[in-house]
Amino acid sequence: MSKYNSFLTFFIISVIALIVFLVFYIQAIFGLVFTLNGNDEPNPLGILTTILSPQVIITAIVLALANLVYRVLGIVYVARNNTVRDGEKAIWIIGFIIFGFITGIVFLVLAKGRKFVD
Repeated sequence: MSKYNSFLTFFIISVIALIVFLVFYIQAIFGLVFTLNGNDEPNPLGILTTILSPQVIITAIVLALANLVYRVLGIVYVARNNTVRDGEKAIWIIGFIIFGFITGIVFLVLAKGRKFVD
């Protein structure tokens, strides 16, 4: 598997995990709102177990790991590239740290043409 394909794979996994996480989390919030609508006294443990359901936790873990992997891969690919100047490397690294998703999209678009990866 080439470097570009591995970066692309983890980026896509991250995007899919984000979408699934948001669906499960919004579903948990709406379920919580509908169950608390009729009750006078909310149960704190019930609220916590509804918001932190296993689906939400598992997708959050997958999202965090995939996000971390594609950010680290991007940083490593840029840092090891000899054709990129040092100032540009610093900008890419800061971009991956602070704006990971946006920098990941830009990296996917520019990676082949700029010879960041093979």
